[in-house]
Amino acid sequence: MAPVAVEPLVLLANADKWLTESLESVLTQGGYRVIGTAKRQQVLDLARRQLPDAILLDVALDQRSSDNLALCRALRTEPSVSRATPIILTTAGPALRAQQIEALRAGAWELRGDPLDMEELVLRLGVYVQGKLEVDRIGAEGLVDRASGLYNETGMTRRSEELAAFTARQGLPLACAVFQPADGVLTTGSADRLADAVKRAGRISDAVCRTGPAEFAVFAPATDETGAEGLVQRITDAVARTAAVRLRAGTSTSPAASKRPSGARSSTPLPQASPPSTTDLLSRARARLTQ
Repeated sequence: MAPVAVEPLVLLANADKWLTESLESVLTQGGYRVIGTAKRQQVLDLARRQLPDAILLDVALDQRSSDNLALCRALRTEPSVSRATPIILTTAGPALRAQQIEALRAGAWELRGDPLDMEELVLRLGVYVQGKLEVDRIGAEGLVDRASGLYNETGMTRRSEELAAFTARQGLPLACAVFQPADGVLTTGSADRLADAVKRAGRISDAVCRTGPAEFAVFAPATDETGAEGLVQRITDAVARTAAVRLRAGTSTSPAASKRPSGARSSTPLPQASPPSTTDLLSRARARLTQ
């Protein structure tokens, strides 16, 4: 993976010394600064003082607690930790679906189990951190809808093209989902409340856009067809719960670029994949809107 342009700071909180050293080495090579701790009581203090751009948290640090996600919840509700800061949890053994759901509810973006795919973890972290760093940039450039804080059409065009280029370089898939109310036209106030609910349900690594008074588009990097289905389910469920609005959705995906065949010579260059057309992804997602 090519180093990122700046040196974001990662808070690495893990009880496993060997894994901590391995992760720190990989992250440093990827262009990150790393601050680490193996002590639960230091995590919140470090997060408050250092303001990391991402947090990798071992759930084993909460093993003495009846709730092994308590520290994650504390981080997510800590005022000095931006909502844009990705929290990725790691756990010994496989990450079961029920555990992953609980981790998401606790405010984590992912729960990663054994065996830990270091390459994929760092690639995903790059996507998440890129999104976080983008938050500081967009406010001054007129790329957001003032009422909701979501990307407007200008912001969507720029950000989606950046994500398309990024996913093409990294050989990752890119998904687009479009959402509209399923039950007719909303008033301006209701549409703004819907926009706020969509914003809260989105991930900072995704480009969440307001493309109309009550239409929303989400461009999600590192997300294949299965992931897009999960994204739709997560957002529609969250909006139904918080805004009492039923959404219809359509999705489209651009698959990951082909990887080097097993046994192929590493010196043989692979052709550079062209970025997917975000206009085409958006059009196809709109064409697939369903009740």
